[in-house]
Amino acid sequence: MKRRNRDMQQTVKEPIEIKGYGIHTGKPAKVVINPAPEDTGILFKKEGVSFPATVDHVVDVTNATTVGHEGVTIRTVEHLLSALHGLGIDNAVVEVEGEEIPGLDGSAKEFAERILEKGIKVQEKPRRYLRITGTLRVENEKGGFVEICPDSGGFSAECAIEYNHPFLKQQKVRFRRGEHSFVDEVAPARTYCFYEEIAHLLKRGLGRGGNIKNAVVIGKDGVLNGPTRFEDEPVRHKLLDLLGDLTLFGMPLKAEVRAYKAGHALHVKFLNELAKKKEIGKVEE
Repeated sequence: MKRRNRDMQQTVKEPIEIKGYGIHTGKPAKVVINPAPEDTGILFKKEGVSFPATVDHVVDVTNATTVGHEGVTIRTVEHLLSALHGLGIDNAVVEVEGEEIPGLDGSAKEFAERILEKGIKVQEKPRRYLRITGTLRVENEKGGFVEICPDSGGFSAECAIEYNHPFLKQQKVRFRRGEHSFVDEVAPARTYCFYEEIAHLLKRGLGRGGNIKNAVVIGKDGVLNGPTRFEDEPVRHKLLDLLGDLTLFGMPLKAEVRAYKAGHALHVKFLNELAKKKEIGKVEE
């Protein structure tokens, strides 16, 4: 019996070049997403150094996910990885020029659109998943957590945020894997920040490529640069980041993942723990 397309590995049909500026560095940045053979996974390539997009190559989680190897680093990989995750791209070689992945409009929208425009190639080998059969919960000192449990339907994620803020108190969103739900409901969600944090970010050398088009700026009375793309755009962006960081596990999951008041540091802590707990899942095609 022939397998359904979604069970087969996938890559991009042809190279995809995307240019822009880093959202944190503000410097020029370029990526080329290249097709890759089955079982390659997602590989980054910069300055002649190649390494897989896996959690053991994460070198920093300060307001973004930075990966690196042999002294070469690439900042803010999560939006691009989220697009690859959301569209089911298993294999690609991502060539990078510059310190950071292009920030574009602060979301995964253009990455997803460009991949769909160039096309996705279904490959000959079946996709390998880790099906979760047990549970794991990882917490931080601020009351946030990421947890995973079985999901009979494939992959789903729930993300919730909570702030002591007059405008942004609580938001929650759910997602089930599927190209159209990602493209329409997750990919367009832009990064966000609180107005009072901007000076502090800039002082730390962050957010230098941010502007009113690629970030939702939240003041005490609401969004200062609206309208937003979604009523709950901040939590959808948190979900976007979660999906991108989960790509660093190196294998798609069949599971339900729930994240509450989480960020890149907790995502990475969770992935490291999951890699140690092989008994709560089994690899299957």
